[in-house]
Amino acid sequence: MMQKVSMCTLLLLGIFVGTVGAETYTWVDSSGTVNFTEDISQVPKKYLKKVRVRGDVSPVISDVTENGAESVSPASAGAKALEQSSQKKEVLYGNKSGNSWKVDFATLRSEISSTDDQIAELHSRLGDTSKMSRTDYLSIQSSIKNLQFHRGELEKKLRSLNDEASRAGVPSEFR
Repeated sequence: MMQKVSMCTLLLLGIFVGTVGAETYTWVDSSGTVNFTEDISQVPKKYLKKVRVRGDVSPVISDVTENGAESVSPASAGAKALEQSSQKKEVLYGNKSGNSWKVDFATLRSEISSTDDQIAELHSRLGDTSKMSRTDYLSIQSSIKNLQFHRGELEKKLRSLNDEASRAGVPSEFR
């Protein structure tokens, strides 16, 4: 039943897309989902070599003809041009964009902050031990130690990321 609905949806989408004058790019992602866009820059870099222009039945990858010359499909040429232009526009640091580095640093800092908040909350619960059983007290103490250990591991990861960023030449604005 679901396949019939999906096929009908794709058929209708194909009819409506056919009425638009813009090129449509399609690719299949790692989970097997077929994706569509009219803007080639919206195609993730790892799928650029597999992208197809709607109506293009030639393989996207370049083929070597009998005489040794390389023939490239239009989609492949567009993907290569986009890849080259995006490389000129966006500087990569160790195969990652500046924004990717920024997200990695922000994620680790957020995890550290969250861990600090959890530790502080547990310390505040230890403020009034008169209504607490010994088991609860020891459990909270154990949780604090585990969180402190986890925080130390996150700090190591942050230092390691910072060292990696230094080797890759990542500017401070992305850290």
